[in-house]
Amino acid sequence: MLAHYKPLIAILVLFLSISDINGQDFFSGYITYEMSYAGSQIDLATREQLPEKAEVTAKEEMVRIEMHGGELKQIEIKNFKEETSSSILEILREEYVIHKGPEDIERELNEMGSPEINFTNETKTILGYKCKKAEVVVTNRFGEEEIIEIYYTEEIPGQPFNFNLPYRGIPGLMLQYEIRIDNLNIQYKATEINSRWRLFISDRNFRLPDDAKEVTFEELQEMVR
Repeated sequence: MLAHYKPLIAILVLFLSISDINGQDFFSGYITYEMSYAGSQIDLATREQLPEKAEVTAKEEMVRIEMHGGELKQIEIKNFKEETSSSILEILREEYVIHKGPEDIERELNEMGSPEINFTNETKTILGYKCKKAEVVVTNRFGEEEIIEIYYTEEIPGQPFNFNLPYRGIPGLMLQYEIRIDNLNIQYKATEINSRWRLFISDRNFRLPDDAKEVTFEELQEMVR
């Protein structure tokens, strides 16, 4: 039965994973992103399984990202201080966890290659935050160079959010950006930022489920064959 999820699991694990702070405090609060997939070369069945919204809970150096929509429950927990991430997937009511340490993350980023990031003077306001524009040069599957636009705000330090992404060189929180994985283009657009209830964010948000089974990505692939 798990074979039904084989194409999707590879995608989910990839995009769940994927300097000084000048005296600023890290952000604590909630962020919501709308997710879209314009330009993706995927069939309708795969598209219907993909999430439509990402809800982020942040508490200083800890970040929890929960995806909504589609058939699979997906959560990522990032620990910037320890430079680790844990991806939690719920499949047929069973929960699986894939841990990545600093060496795993560094190896994956090296394999993906560091994109060329060009910082510009162009700005715009998103949700009341002044955002700067960066242009990222990527190579598509045809070997052609393309430009991806990123808007980020330095009012919120980006390190806890970006350290395990190809865009870790972006110094602020990205409010509008895109990640490309093979035939999939994932666009993120922030629709809400709320720090009013930050004092009530519990450490429980960043704990892993006790009954989740720890697996590697390779083991998960074997399960769905």
